[in-house]
Amino acid sequence: MIKPKRHRRILSILRAEGSVDLSELARMLPEVSRVTLRRDIAELAEAGALKRTHGGALLPDADLLRGDGPRLVTFEGISSELEDLDAIILPPVSGRGAAALRRQIARRGLPFLAESAEQEGGVYLGPDNRAAGRALGAEAGREARAAGETVLMICHPELANTRDRAEGFSGALRDTAPGRVEVIRVNGQGTYRQALRVALDAFKSHPDISIVFGVNDHSALAGIEAAERTGTPVRVYATGGENPSFIGRLAEDGPLRAVAAFFPDVVGALGVDLLAGALSGAPLPERATTPHAILTRETLADHYRETDGVWSLLDTRRVALMGPPPPPPGRRVRGARFGFMPHFPAHDWYRTMIQAMTARAEHYGASLKVSPPHKGIAAEISRLRAEIAAAAAGRIRPGQTVILGEGEATACLAAELRRRAAEAPDSLKGVTVITNALDVLHRLETAQPLKVILTSGEYQKADRCLVGPSLGALFERMRADIAFLSVAGVSSEFGISSLDERLALAGSRFIDAARRTVALADHTAIGADANHRIARPSDFHEVMTDDGALPADRQRLRAAGIDVTIAGDATDEVPQETGREERMARDA
Repeated sequence: MIKPKRHRRILSILRAEGSVDLSELARMLPEVSRVTLRRDIAELAEAGALKRTHGGALLPDADLLRGDGPRLVTFEGISSELEDLDAIILPPVSGRGAAALRRQIARRGLPFLAESAEQEGGVYLGPDNRAAGRALGAEAGREARAAGETVLMICHPELANTRDRAEGFSGALRDTAPGRVEVIRVNGQGTYRQALRVALDAFKSHPDISIVFGVNDHSALAGIEAAERTGTPVRVYATGGENPSFIGRLAEDGPLRAVAAFFPDVVGALGVDLLAGALSGAPLPERATTPHAILTRETLADHYRETDGVWSLLDTRRVALMGPPPPPPGRRVRGARFGFMPHFPAHDWYRTMIQAMTARAEHYGASLKVSPPHKGIAAEISRLRAEIAAAAAGRIRPGQTVILGEGEATACLAAELRRRAAEAPDSLKGVTVITNALDVLHRLETAQPLKVILTSGEYQKADRCLVGPSLGALFERMRADIAFLSVAGVSSEFGISSLDERLALAGSRFIDAARRTVALADHTAIGADANHRIARPSDFHEVMTDDGALPADRQRLRAAGIDVTIAGDATDEVPQETGREERMARDA
């Protein structure tokens, strides 16, 4: 695939998903090597078309929050407002950064509902996925043929809730079908395009497929399209019912036979009711299981009606599903701010939830703030890096020569030094800062009495810093006491690492020039490896991180002879020299 086409394809995937990991891109673009994908991401990031993350990419904020159609609620950046929220609903969010977000929610004591999937610290809000899958599988089993069935299951195995749906369906189908049941599983990743691709391959490889299971609406629609393209008669069953128009297809003489409907508008409204109750002093339940129903052509009219071609849930049915109306809003709820962080706010499920949540919040005199979860994650990671930087600044003594590399943590360290220079200039008397980062230079340019030296080198626009062979020329005549490096990965096996080769080479030159090297890494980087090694474990001295780092990861680093300092527990004293430092001093 030629480069322009690859770039367009990557951006198209990002516009659909919001953010994507390299492994996910590799699955979607199997004809492109990971090395090429990394290079493409770097080029697109430099052009400003996307943002690089540890192991993937995401759209710039403006693009991510831009959507078609009318806005039902203002999409605001929770990155600057997490501290102002009173309660939150968080859909499934994976990755180490998500743990940081959940820790911040717990730290603030916010009432927290985990929508659709279990999450640490949150009360589950959503249907009983396994029970719904079993009920749908039993429905399919009653219609199964005695001669046997071949079932194509379009799944999304990365998520626990969708795994439960699929396992429930297949188990109940096998229990109730009168004949043999052969199951073919494919990973549609929850998106129409990917599901269609794998479904077409499955139909071509197994022309005897007679039943299709879709783990959500898009998966089922892809299965229907693949069956039509290959001329294969099938019966289709789906869990989700995210869009009423999809449920309305049950009224047609088509392949869709039954839907396990989860009623996203009911889920959204009940979630706001629970949070409002918690703010008024009522305890949250251990688990908030929302209703589901198996809809068929015969039962469709009991739940939905069509008006001028538009399907909608009956008001009487909505009341029956939700229970009695909520009480009048209490004083503690008026003016409250509920947060909601869906990965894909334009998806049918979340769009319907947002409508219902907005209306319910208005009933209470409250407001709903919606933002993709990476906003809140980025805010928490930035807070942790600032905390680490504040602890690192306490290590700097008068008269020292200090190296600050590029990156957010070192930029925060520069900001802390500027504050310290203004409040206690004597504590930084005679301190010289050497840096290749323009952000560090900008923060320190008026910070007296600091002396700031910018290295030579080639300007790397994407990272606002200087890199290249000439960067090391300065250190032929200078020696630094300590180097602080922002790193993307730290492990006891690989050492400290960077996402960029030239940044890694710059970091290694800084290490060679300093008597002591301290890596600044939030807990999402601990135990992880980026693409390019900066230094082996034997070549640096200390890691400063936050208290989210796993004890096992911290212990492995210590066992490798690396000092580990937790920012919240950091003291003003520099750790005592280890045996490695003594050896390195002798070798210098």
